[in-house]
Amino acid sequence: MLDTPHTQRWELGLEIFGYTFRPCRHAQETIYEYHMDGRPQFEWEHLRQLWILEGNPNIIDFCADCPVNIMGEVEGCKCQVDNLDVFFRALNELVPDSLWTRFPRDGTPVASHQIAALLADLLGLREKLSELTWPVAVPKENGKPYFEPREEVEEDPEVPPPDGPVQFYAWNGEGPPGLIFLNEGYSLYLSRHGIMVKPAGQDPIPYVFRRLWREDMGVFGEDSRGEQIGFDVLVGRYPGWGASNDSGTELYFESMPASQVFSELLDLLEVYCSIAEEFEVGVLIKAPRN
Repeated sequence: MLDTPHTQRWELGLEIFGYTFRPCRHAQETIYEYHMDGRPQFEWEHLRQLWILEGNPNIIDFCADCPVNIMGEVEGCKCQVDNLDVFFRALNELVPDSLWTRFPRDGTPVASHQIAALLADLLGLREKLSELTWPVAVPKENGKPYFEPREEVEEDPEVPPPDGPVQFYAWNGEGPPGLIFLNEGYSLYLSRHGIMVKPAGQDPIPYVFRRLWREDMGVFGEDSRGEQIGFDVLVGRYPGWGASNDSGTELYFESMPASQVFSELLDLLEVYCSIAEEFEVGVLIKAPRN
């Protein structure tokens, strides 16, 4: 899922304080010094500051072999996740009976004894979402979508590596159309029904487009009835959508299986819940601060 100007970054993590055998436990419970106002600074906070400010690697010794280090990095028992707000809005609309619609989003951990039910619900959720769709806008070039790059792994030089997930903008699930891209001349919005184009300083063009495309002579849009319009140059720019400016590039409005739209989020939640269940710890989700 491609970022937009309003993409929000959430925190997903394990409630590790319930895991007695974590290597970082002693450092998290040992006071290193006291602040001027009397508040204690624990050794773990000190190690984090040394890592962030000086690149001191001592903290890595605690995290490297920790069995709940899911991300394989410093404090890999938690991670930053984009677009969980979109995911929750989609659940509220498509599968409102899911346990995940009631998951706390203020950082309150869900207790370890509740994880099994959440994990079972998550596995069924993927099947339900495969039968439902969610609006997206897909950038393409000469009719072919762009793909997310795969992580670098050793491949057979005679066998082409598989494509990663298709790149797309997802509808944010809100009533007003959501901004997905802008430049000096135009802003592009995505709604439940299509793509909208707003010239800078003007009202939106009164069309909901199912397709935008570039030709040598400019940028054009086609609505659901097949009507086409061309766009003027404003502030030296045509409408853009973050891909190449070459002729033959397009932005298509489509309805994609919701399981595909949220595949990476579903995978990540499944991993965290599986590890949480194995080590009998909780899971927490924290919304970004406004």
